Amino acid sequence: MSLVSFKFLLFVLVTAVLYYVVPKKAKNWVLLIASVAFASMASIYTLVFVLISAVTTFFGGMLSSKLEKTAAKNTAAIVTIVFNLGLLCAIKFYGVLNLISEDLNNLFKVTSPSILAFAIPLGMSFYTLQMIGYVLDCLWGKIDYEKNFFRYLLFATYFPYLTSGPMNRYADLSAEFDKERKFDMENLKAGALRIAWGFFKKLVIAERAGSWVNAVYGDHQTYTGLYVVLGVVAFSVQLYTDFSGCMDVVIGVSQILGIKLPENFNSPYFAGTIREYWRRWHSTLGVYLQDYIFYPVLKSAPLLKIGDKAKEFFIKKYDKKIGKKKAKQVPVYIAMVILWFAVGYWHGGLWKYIIGSGLLHCTYIILGMLFEPLFEKVRPVLKADKLPFKIFRIIRTYILVLGGFVFFRAANVPDAIDMFGGLFRRGIPFNGTGILSMGLELKDIIVMIIAVLILGAVDLYKFRENDAEEPRSVIMALSTKPAVVKWLVFMLLIISVLIFGMYGLGYEASSFIYASI
Repeated sequence: MSLVSFKFLLFVLVTAVLYYVVPKKAKNWVLLIASVAFASMASIYTLVFVLISAVTTFFGGMLSSKLEKTAAKNTAAIVTIVFNLGLLCAIKFYGVLNLISEDLNNLFKVTSPSILAFAIPLGMSFYTLQMIGYVLDCLWGKIDYEKNFFRYLLFATYFPYLTSGPMNRYADLSAEFDKERKFDMENLKAGALRIAWGFFKKLVIAERAGSWVNAVYGDHQTYTGLYVVLGVVAFSVQLYTDFSGCMDVVIGVSQILGIKLPENFNSPYFAGTIREYWRRWHSTLGVYLQDYIFYPVLKSAPLLKIGDKAKEFFIKKYDKKIGKKKAKQVPVYIAMVILWFAVGYWHGGLWKYIIGSGLLHCTYIILGMLFEPLFEKVRPVLKADKLPFKIFRIIRTYILVLGGFVFFRAANVPDAIDMFGGLFRRGIPFNGTGILSMGLELKDIIVMIIAVLILGAVDLYKFRENDAEEPRSVIMALSTKPAVVKWLVFMLLIISVLIFGMYGLGYEASSFIYASI
């Protein structure tokens, strides 16, 4: 069931009505039933696999907490994690079900696709990592294991975030499930406005930008030169409005239900460095991987030993102070390579993702760390605190991000490299006729440009230079305005989606990009 469909809105409406008419003790049961129903409507295989992960991690977390011996605790956690990661890799990244499907077709001489060909569960990468996080929290004693399986199953299947995130921790979400949730008109208004904004991003912007993206990436031998730039920039717009629009719908639905979910985006294209970009883009995944991969790897016995060896080497080569400083960086760099390889692999298990979303960004960050002493000397000369230099940093970071997007969206690594080469090749002239051949009419281009300018203004309003600060919320700002202003904004969004959104008979909005990861 698409999150940008009338069917989904009807599902949310029915769920919310039932949710608020039943007694407090029954609210979580309504959510659980709705979540299981949503998973089964996504596909019966989504329900089957999420149940498998829920059962194994529930008992894995219990054993990791209850067993007395450390070795037994570790074994229970490792077996649980390896099983679930193995299931994820086998199904999502290596297409085991498709291979089985082909074998069945050959065995029974079936010419049409086997039913197993459609058995890829939605959101598997998200819910698998969330449940593995629960097992690790139990192992490390950060939380008490959950004794009620159905309560844990609600965490595992909670329908707003099941297919696309954001990433949640059991301690945070269980607290939300515990609190009293009465119907709140302000939550309804804010949630509905957030959903409408998500629909606007997806149907008005992302679907249009996708036409240019498909044209350039699908025929990069024809669309060369400035068309490559146009296609890559369009993909950055498509991916951002697609994914953040999905998060707006998810967070808005959950807000209507009185359950707070973490924010996942904070004006990422205004970031001044790659590190800052990743604190603003898909931030819940970044925090998850930092806590469950980077720090554990950095504190592991092999890296501690490498750190000691590096200290001996650098102290001999430099003085004690400089030697210690350089030695500390060695295990950090190794842990970062492991972390970013994992980030890229998680995005799809292919080298184009490992490079585009992982190792390339890792290279950016490590180079930034290595040259930091030089940057410190140069910044006063360049007047780094002034607006022109800040704008330069934002543009520079955005261009570096675009380089990764080329790999991310291209069919494979050779195609991505060819697209970089295409920047310097001649193809069809870059003019109005060529641009109109890319799948959008002039009126659609005008609509998209105006919509992107609105999006940019909203993100600029939200932006705080210190990314640790809470971003300004347009919805919170609207909550202080008269009711007529709030309803006017809401109605303008709805009318914009109805008039300019790409949907309707004969048109099916594409699935959210990250829902298939």
